[in-house]
This record gives sequence, C-alpha cells and structure tokens, in this order.
Amino acid sequence: MSDTIHTAADIHKIDEKTQLQALLSGFSIEITTKEATRIDNFGDFLPIGTEVYIVATPSTKPNDVVDLAKRLRDEEMIPVPHVAARAIPSIEILDRWLRRLSLEANVTAALIIAGGNYDNPVGSLASSMDLVKSGVLEGNGIADLRFAGHPEGHPVVDNPRLMNVLLEKQSYCAQKRFTTSLVTQFFFDFAAVCEWERLLIRSGVHMPIRVGFHGIASLSSLIRQARYCGVGASIEVLVKQPSKMLRTASSRSPERLIHSLAKHSLASEKTLFAGCHFFPLGNFEKTAEWVSAIVGGDIALC
Repeated sequence: MSDTIHTAADIHKIDEKTQLQALLSGFSIEITTKEATRIDNFGDFLPIGTEVYIVATPSTKPNDVVDLAKRLRDEEMIPVPHVAARAIPSIEILDRWLRRLSLEANVTAALIIAGGNYDNPVGSLASSMDLVKSGVLEGNGIADLRFAGHPEGHPVVDNPRLMNVLLEKQSYCAQKRFTTSLVTQFFFDFAAVCEWERLLIRSGVHMPIRVGFHGIASLSSLIRQARYCGVGASIEVLVKQPSKMLRTASSRSPERLIHSLAKHSLASEKTLFAGCHFFPLGNFEKTAEWVSAIVGGDIALC
C-alpha cells in the first residue's frame, strides 16, 4: 500500500490530465494531398485508426483524393474527405467520385462544406445543405456527416443565419438518420469558444463538437493562416492583449488551449465538446508526433 498523500490540488491535477488524455484520445488531423506525398507511412506518426481529413483546395484533384483515401485505408487510418459543394461541377460527377471513395477506400464519413474558396458555384450546388439534400451522400454509403463550426462567426454569413443553418442541418439529418457532428476552426481565445457552446445549447443544437486546434507552428505562421481561414476575432484578442500574444509566441503548441478545454469539460455539467481536431498548418509530422505522444501517456509534453 502506498503512503503517498494526495492533496486536493494533486487530485485535481490528476483529474485534469486524465480528462486531457480522454479528449485527445481519438483525435483527428488533416492533410492535403500534396503534403501526404512526403509521408512514407502514416503509421509512423499516428495511432492505428486515426481519422485523417483530406483537405479540399481549389487545386486538389478528385483522383488524388481517392488515391490518398485508399492509401490511408491500406495504412490502417480512416479517411475523411472534405466535400465542397461549390466546387462540384455536377451531381453526376459527384456521384461517380463518391462511389469510387466508397468502393475503393470504404469511405463512410465526410466533412461537408460550402467551399468558401469559390465566390460562385461551379455547378448547381451552392451550399452544404444543397449537397446534403441531393441524396448522393447516402446513396453512396456516406451517412456520417461532419459540418464546420464557426465559434467566432463567419466572414460572410451573420450569426443568426449560421444558427438557423445548424438547426436545419440537425433536423434534416435526424430525419434521414445521418450521424452528425461539428468541427470548429482553430482559435486563440477559448472564452469565445465557450460562449459559442453555451449559445448552441440554449438554441437547441446538440451535435457533438470536435474542437479545432492549430498544430506546431510559429506565431507568424499562425497569424498568416488565421487570416486566410477567417479566424478574425482571435487575432483581435492577441493584438489587444499583449500578454496573450507573448504566451502564444513563446509556445509553438496549442497546449494552453487544450488545458483550457480539459478544465472546462471537468467543470461543466453539460458540454458538447467531444474531442479534438488538429490543423497542422504545413507541419504534419511534428504535430502528429506531439499529439500521439500525449495520447500514449507522455503527459510531460503538455
């Protein structure tokens, strides 16, 4: 029997570490088809069964997405492709592409987005709901739908409209028996994410949320990527609060934000936060190794 006496502070710290590992267990991460070419084997960096989101950019070729999805399956990962509605030339082309993903890579889940990189739709689909209602997803065995969450608002769509769209997605997908969840953009101010979660709960949204975190990156890279991704409010927080800017600059990892999530989850009677998603921002290997080490028990990293 151990004679070690644990204080209340010690027990709280142990609980926080346990909660942190629980939130990170089953984390997801994303990569572009271009970045994937420099990875010899995903198993060298990720636990077996990790969900790897395949990013859709205007230069991404559909065949490359299928090839990467097949490769991820072969290396015992779970491919989750981005499907951008505005980038789709036609329902027929989408149907053929999804059929290949289903048959060749056993894809059953996808991140459904409008496709903000396209001012005008390439085809007839203008929004993520247009895509969901097309019937093509369930027709090809894709019934696990993830949608983008915007804790700090959207560059084009106002907040009331965003909330109405989330409620519409939740209602429609429940009728169709889709599994649904949200994946947020990365951020620098956790307080804003908490307030957004409270607003969702008050409004009747109950989809589980994967909280998005930036990967291992320099402050200049983070700010550059944040501006590109529309993470505006968090940048304003950094600019107006030099102390937060210094803390962010001194740590290339999102460890402070992840600890905030763990503390929030412990203190909350009800929370929608169910896991973590990572945006490597071009630093896939270091980000994947860092998270995987924590999940493996190396708490000293965080």
